[in-house]
Amino acid sequence: MSKPDKKRKKEINSTGSVSEIDSELKADQLDSNVVPKSSKHENPIDDKLRSNEISEIKKQLKDINSKLSNMVSNVDRSVSKMNEKVKDIVERDEERLKNLVTELFEKVKEGFLKSLTKQLEVLESRIFDREVENDTLKNEIKTLKSEVNHQTEENEKLKSEIGNYDDNRRKVENESNQYSRSNNIIISGVEQVNIESESSFETAEETTKIIVAKINSIANENLTTEDIDIAHRLKKGPAGKKDIIARFKSRMTRNRILRQGKVLRSQNLFVREDLTPLNLEVFMSVKRKMKDEVKSVWSRNGYISYKDTRDVVHHVEWDEYQHWLDLPWPK
Repeated sequence: MSKPDKKRKKEINSTGSVSEIDSELKADQLDSNVVPKSSKHENPIDDKLRSNEISEIKKQLKDINSKLSNMVSNVDRSVSKMNEKVKDIVERDEERLKNLVTELFEKVKEGFLKSLTKQLEVLESRIFDREVENDTLKNEIKTLKSEVNHQTEENEKLKSEIGNYDDNRRKVENESNQYSRSNNIIISGVEQVNIESESSFETAEETTKIIVAKINSIANENLTTEDIDIAHRLKKGPAGKKDIIARFKSRMTRNRILRQGKVLRSQNLFVREDLTPLNLEVFMSVKRKMKDEVKSVWSRNGYISYKDTRDVVHHVEWDEYQHWLDLPWPK
């Protein structure tokens, strides 16, 4: 094959479609219809050879065109058959795909349900354990509450017993203190011997002589200084007069002087029992805190009594002490 043929064949092979080859063939035919101008130097042999080559090339191009047409036709048929097969497969396997999807879904659902069921069982087990623990704790708390209540009751009993014991102790101490004052009396309204100076000191002997003389002159008694164990002044009283506390040797003599209280009071000489601080506070509470209900107040051997406005006599018991102490003082 000559070089022009190879070149022509290469150009044919590089074309992209049958239409392009047809276009080239038509162009060649047009070229062949054109009658070349004669040349003075042209060789008839060369013209014949060139014509043969062109005819050969045309023949080859026709064969190639025919083959390509067959190939395209075959490809079209193959694609059509493949489309039909795919369509058939899809139509035929549609139900199977549906079943497959359904089966997969059921498997997934079953697995999920199993997992969920297992988790629920675990949670239920934990909840049950917690409930058991809670019940145990509730029982323990109930037991502890019962023990605490019991202990509280015991504590209250102990507090009550301690309170009663303390109250009884105070009562016994007060009674004992009052008993130690059984021979004493408090005398008010007796002027001091040396009143010129506040710093002057009145001896016990002088105080004793003064109260003996004062009581004998008012109550017509026969007291002597031998009847009195000791006597001395207390804190300053009203009008600059200090009270006197006197301790008698005989309780009978002391009680006799107390019975003369009304007579002595007529001469502004007041005698009363020597009360403990607690008894004195209760005595003053009864006397001053309820004046509209209490008519008179007195004490005998440390026991306080009062008469109300209906002339009914009441004895102030130990259990009533706190009541009188808690009442407000009048303004």
